[in-house]
Amino acid sequence: MTELDIRPISGLLGAEVQDLAADRIDEGVAMQLRKAINDHLVLALPGLDPSLREFRDIAALFGTVDPVPYLEPVDPDVPEVVNLDSLYQVKADLWHTDATFLEQPPAIALLHMLDCPAHGGDTMFIDCHAVYDSLSPALQDFLLSLTCIHDDARGDKAAEHPVVRTHPDTGRAALFVNKQFSRRIPQLSRPESQMLLSYLFRWQEQIQFSTRWRWSPGDVVMWDERTTLHVMVNDTEGRRELRRVSVLGDTPAAFAPDRIAENFSLPKTASSGFYGAGGYDF
Repeated sequence: MTELDIRPISGLLGAEVQDLAADRIDEGVAMQLRKAINDHLVLALPGLDPSLREFRDIAALFGTVDPVPYLEPVDPDVPEVVNLDSLYQVKADLWHTDATFLEQPPAIALLHMLDCPAHGGDTMFIDCHAVYDSLSPALQDFLLSLTCIHDDARGDKAAEHPVVRTHPDTGRAALFVNKQFSRRIPQLSRPESQMLLSYLFRWQEQIQFSTRWRWSPGDVVMWDERTTLHVMVNDTEGRRELRRVSVLGDTPAAFAPDRIAENFSLPKTASSGFYGAGGYDF
């Protein structure tokens, strides 16, 4: 089996898989991609340009393909694939993880770009492992005792998940809250919950935890929904038309480390206030 040519996009997360054709993606290739997505969290497959059924079948190599809530399928014969069109739908320009209001949110999502502007409309991703790791041990330990209620803002669906979840394959901890669907931490009073969630949202959206993909027609990007946030950069009026498919995930499990207290110091950057520029307020 030929080894895939996988090249990191940034120093933290994301990788590009070079020269891969849709008809070459079999179980052996999928095994390499599964390892790569655990390592890099986000994989870009430039120019893959799969057909509708190829797109669905590629996703099915990673688990049970599940219809996306509230969105209509492209083709009733392939109900798992939905269309996202900026001409008719709200742009997803708020940092989020998809459908965390479900008891079993998606594990992996895939986007296939059909039409995009020549400039702008990129997608950015955040590494939520790195976000959690960047917090002080005292705050990490406190967060382990908390859950958060997520809902769909319609009152139709809601779920309660740990604030810090364990990745089922790697065992690593990741912060699991997002500005779009995370509403309240029930172990805290409402003002305490609002204050803590506001802080976590702002902390996790810092640029040092991110990577960015500039789209071309035909590109496919797949990412781990359990350990990332993503957002569309809303800097263009040009049309973005994509197809999307999701792989059903597990019920999020709380992270439970056996850890002795350790020393902690902020990284020596301007944003930490170390150089006297900036501070701890956002």
